Amino acid sequence: MKHFSADYLRDYCKDVMVAKGIDEDCAAAVAEMLVDAELTGVATHGVTRLAIYMERVEKGLVAKGNECTIMRESPSALAIDAGNSLGAVGASFAMEQCIKKAKETGCCFATVKNSNHFGAAAFYTKKAAAAGMIGFCCTNLTAKIAPYGSSEPFMGTDPVCVAVPSEGYPVVLDMTPSVVALGKLILAQKLGKQIPLGWALDKTGKPTTDPAEGRKGSLLPIGGPKGSGIALIVELLSGVLSGAGTATHLHDLYAFDAPQGVGHFMGAIDVAAFMDVDEFRKAVSAVTAEAKSLQKAEGVNEILMPGERGCREAEARMAEGIDVPDEVCAELSAMGAPYGLRLA
Repeated sequence: MKHFSADYLRDYCKDVMVAKGIDEDCAAAVAEMLVDAELTGVATHGVTRLAIYMERVEKGLVAKGNECTIMRESPSALAIDAGNSLGAVGASFAMEQCIKKAKETGCCFATVKNSNHFGAAAFYTKKAAAAGMIGFCCTNLTAKIAPYGSSEPFMGTDPVCVAVPSEGYPVVLDMTPSVVALGKLILAQKLGKQIPLGWALDKTGKPTTDPAEGRKGSLLPIGGPKGSGIALIVELLSGVLSGAGTATHLHDLYAFDAPQGVGHFMGAIDVAAFMDVDEFRKAVSAVTAEAKSLQKAEGVNEILMPGERGCREAEARMAEGIDVPDEVCAELSAMGAPYGLRLA
């Protein structure tokens, strides 16, 4: 492990992208998203993803600038074509537009097509929560989850996220409908580790502890038909409603045959359209405080709310710095070396 401040790591990632020809504003958006994931303890969606993003850019499979255009627009809805921009660019553009329109109309939702992997969904919903709004975000990805009753992948590991503002930390539910996110298999493979049984099936439909075999096969949905149903709804919102297409017709982040073409669905609900924002924050805080005060189960020291652990991690890592595995540091160093950039 090597230790870096959040600001240093963010600046290094941005500088690498700019050196490779990425528009500066786009590079800043991606770097902010990657480091936010590191701060909140979601290393699977952190700086380890920069290498694959840049490889796709270098192969001409992702645009280097912000190519987003608004195709359809009404007071509370947007249909956006990301133009094959980097995922964080298209998703950030969409959420910022939703927040702006929600201030005028009370709520706004957007679809995004022709986009790419956008990292952790919470990064975008937290933007809405910081503006006193309830943020919603989901995205589809290449087929990786086997529907309940099948051993063949059909839906993506389609995350869904909601962030709600409070007096303290926002309440942030960020979940994938699979038992684990695909990123955990990717990181385990990169670090040479096995995965627990119950996470994935190999391509023959048998349980596996090998992350490489799990990536070739499928991930299991949470709660059987419940997780399978959630994944299907995300496909319909992100893929069908946006016009992006569904998971079996998308392209894998780690294949280099074509642009990914993924879709997102996101939005912002302005609390002020319903009640006083401070009153709402106070009420949310009262609900979470009551839940946290309940009798604890055996062996539990504290009842945590959704997103609370990540918010605490972010505070600590902003003050103390971020640990990055040596394997990931080597990748980051190799990307910067041709441009005279050195990861200290």
